[in-house]
Amino acid sequence: MSTVDLSHFLQRATTEDPYFRFLRFRVHRLTPGNVVLKVHIDPDFHTNRRGIAHGSPLAALCDACMGWSCRTLGYHVVTVNMDISYVRPIPENTWGYGEGKVIHHGRKTLVCEAHLYDEEHRLAVVGKGTYWIHHSIDLATDI
Repeated sequence: MSTVDLSHFLQRATTEDPYFRFLRFRVHRLTPGNVVLKVHIDPDFHTNRRGIAHGSPLAALCDACMGWSCRTLGYHVVTVNMDISYVRPIPENTWGYGEGKVIHHGRKTLVCEAHLYDEEHRLAVVGKGTYWIHHSIDLATDI
């Protein structure tokens, strides 16, 4: 599977996947085994009453970064386990960036890491996850 085809697949999936659209994530960069997503922290959607990003959309961004890094290798995956550590808040009306990468490629599972950063490139969240390989991506039919 070529990077060009996979890039087209991922772009299509981000516009056709309702969950991805709902959370307002955007693909910033992708390479095999690595993806960078970004999200604008909307005060009416992503934040708590203290004006910082709520933990649940940040956990979802970690999961998306790790899961999509698996997709760049040509797999649909299912999250088996995920561990999240919150290091620093990301304020509302700023951008958050998440990088996910595959750190172990097994026969049936992939282990990934995610690091989320604030606009000033300071580490905000660290995630680690295990993903079960469900099936290979068929670019003609899957998103």
